[in-house]
Amino acid sequence: MTRIVVRRPGGPDALLLERVAVPVPGTGEVVIAVEAAGVAFGDVQLRQGRFPGTLPVVPGYDVVGRVSAVGHGVDGVAVGQRVAALTVTGGYATHAVARAALAVPVPDGLDAAAVTALVLNYLTAWQMLHRVARVETGGSILVLGAAGGIGSALTELAAGRGIRVFGTASASRRAVLEARGVAVVADQAAVPEPVDATFDAVGGPSLAASRRATGRGGVVVSYGMSFAVAADLSKVGGLARAVAALARAKVEPGPKVVNYQVAARANRDPAAFRTDLAHLVDLVGRGAVNPVVTTMPLAGAADAHRRLEAREVVGKLVLVP
Repeated sequence: MTRIVVRRPGGPDALLLERVAVPVPGTGEVVIAVEAAGVAFGDVQLRQGRFPGTLPVVPGYDVVGRVSAVGHGVDGVAVGQRVAALTVTGGYATHAVARAALAVPVPDGLDAAAVTALVLNYLTAWQMLHRVARVETGGSILVLGAAGGIGSALTELAAGRGIRVFGTASASRRAVLEARGVAVVADQAAVPEPVDATFDAVGGPSLAASRRATGRGGVVVSYGMSFAVAADLSKVGGLARAVAALARAKVEPGPKVVNYQVAARANRDPAAFRTDLAHLVDLVGRGAVNPVVTTMPLAGAADAHRRLEAREVVGKLVLVP
């Protein structure tokens, strides 16, 4: 099999193409012959050495493909079945290992790249919007980085529920958002009214500004720490500032802050993960959700990271083996 591996932290050129044996599934695991693998900003941070964990590591949170092998104790997933799965790592490969509990059936007729956008991006957006913030129809939200993978998913899902959306974005991606009905603002201070929920992927010092933009009875959902990349902080430095900012938000008056981590939530409640992802797959099948995706070859993973870091992509970036 072919995979993309990171052996030492660095820039996009740290993503190395190599050939290894096809993995063998462990207990409760499946091996998936990958049709499409998602690229996430978390993969960039992993490559840069800003996330906990050991090297070498194969990036890749999410895949769609056919099950080629099942491990002991796997029920409900069979060889030959087409699935979407959350992997967290290992997705940048022709074959990936996933927990069977985090794999959901995918109809043959659906586009693999579009479905890949659901596993991390839309699932995260859906759960933050409906299970965490619980914003009602007629409410309002602020999305930082509204043209990105998760930001795009949030704007589409919210608009579909009659929720007003404010969002931040780079100048080059502003027109795309405005065409979707998003009110683009420069930053949190430019929001003309307190919103019911703010979705903040920046983290750290950004949380204080997000709380000021949110109504007192609302919620700020923190789901990333891209500030660490912008500030070029080390793994320890970034985590320390992120934890300190969350701790301050717990004791200072104002809207509450909830830290959302998709993998932790999925591992804690795999049944909810499967329910929500199956619902999103159904929405795509009915044309009710239409993810914006850009595909690139697996061997072009380094170029994919460059485009992601340059904020050139709207929606989901997907690698195709």
